Amino acid sequence: MKQGYRLIIVDKAGVLVSEFQLTENALAQPEAFVAALKQSIDDIEEEEEP
Repeated sequence: MKQGYRLIIVDKAGVLVSEFQLTENALAQPEAFVAALKQSIDDIEEEEEP
């Protein structure tokens, strides 16, 4: 198995917000990965609202 990739999301200040392992398994199920990514983005946006 090939080594996967890592997707790291940071905020404007460079603080780690979320991290995803992109393994072959995750890439084989793009719908589940995209859903998790969208949820993470929604969570970030909710935290940033005043």
